Amino acid sequence: MSHIFYTWTAQRHAHPLTVDAAEGARFHTREHGWLWDLESQTYNVNAGHGNRHIQERMIAQIRELPVAGPNMRLEVREQLTAALAERTGLERAFLASGGAEAVENAIKIARLFTGRSKIVTRRRSYHGATLATLGIGGDPRRAPFAADLPPAIHIDDPYPVPAGEPSAWVQSLHEVVEREGPETIAAIVLEGFTGTNGMQHPPPDFWPAVRAVCDRHGILLVDDEIFSGFGRTGRWFAREHWGVEPDLMVLGKGLTSGYAPLSAVMVSAAVAAHFDDHKLWCGVTHYAHPVGCAAALGALEVYAEERLPERADQVGGVFAQRFQDMSQKPDLHGAVRDARGLGLMRCLELDRPAAPIAARLLERGAYAPYRDNLLFICPPLCITAEQAHVVADLIADAVAENISSPRA
Repeated sequence: MSHIFYTWTAQRHAHPLTVDAAEGARFHTREHGWLWDLESQTYNVNAGHGNRHIQERMIAQIRELPVAGPNMRLEVREQLTAALAERTGLERAFLASGGAEAVENAIKIARLFTGRSKIVTRRRSYHGATLATLGIGGDPRRAPFAADLPPAIHIDDPYPVPAGEPSAWVQSLHEVVEREGPETIAAIVLEGFTGTNGMQHPPPDFWPAVRAVCDRHGILLVDDEIFSGFGRTGRWFAREHWGVEPDLMVLGKGLTSGYAPLSAVMVSAAVAAHFDDHKLWCGVTHYAHPVGCAAALGALEVYAEERLPERADQVGGVFAQRFQDMSQKPDLHGAVRDARGLGLMRCLELDRPAAPIAARLLERGAYAPYRDNLLFICPPLCITAEQAHVVADLIADAVAENISSPRA
């Protein structure tokens, strides 16, 4: 009998793998041997498994000082926040433990700064699994708690964008802001690029339009880069694809490459200055944990030195071409409806449930996450172009094997 809960499932339906080793873009299980890690565990092992530089950073910090209270000044905290300020172009950091915790504190900061209460997000968004973050998002996992949550305020984001309506998202944005009253909206929170709710490409005018609306009405633009940040989309941060600067950024997952729990809220100079004289009503027990800060410093150094955002862009191009070829192959009979994504944040939209294909991949040596008819491909950024072709072959074979199977 297991004494641990497994997440997002009835426990009788849990089928955990026994992991006993990991290296680079793969991990080893007792059940299936070595597997290509197409989920990067929880979309966070951006630098890859077993990175010695990150490990040594953490070990050194453990030996020097593994624990310190939130209001203690430490060199590792100063180094990390300076590095994040330089990388993001924002002024000051609030360092929490996990992504949802960071989003919650971003909401609190936005409300404290503006004196307003409403938070606007996209309909297909996901910003965390706490009650507050489920409350603002559009993920279906909010359903069991919906009766107890305040009404969410969502911008419609149809995908594909209806023919003849290239600005459907922008039109919905204006309608939502007008309906709710801009003077009541504290922030618009957007994922840099949407994760497992579909990886839909926003229309090119959407991000600039949101920035313009925020500027016009004194609304804060919050860029949630928890999933898409730190090279995952082929840029340091996904919003760089649209050339827009936010007022706040929320960081997590790849911040430490998953080697330690740490998240961050980065705020602009204007927001930071507000709290020089106004109380910041935010705090967490493991605030700016020293070992987490050391892991994050190590990860930032690895991303830069190994040019992993650039590699994600290049290797993502390999996957993009291979998946495009799959969508056009006659012998696959249109099983791949769409192949989309950025960098190493990609998904295949199938004409059938993805679960049987993921099961075949597991037998062939690859672990791939899925939801409904979507198969996700998000390996560590250290994967090479040659390895990407190996993985793409496995996926093509798994889809081909499934063609003659009855659709569940």
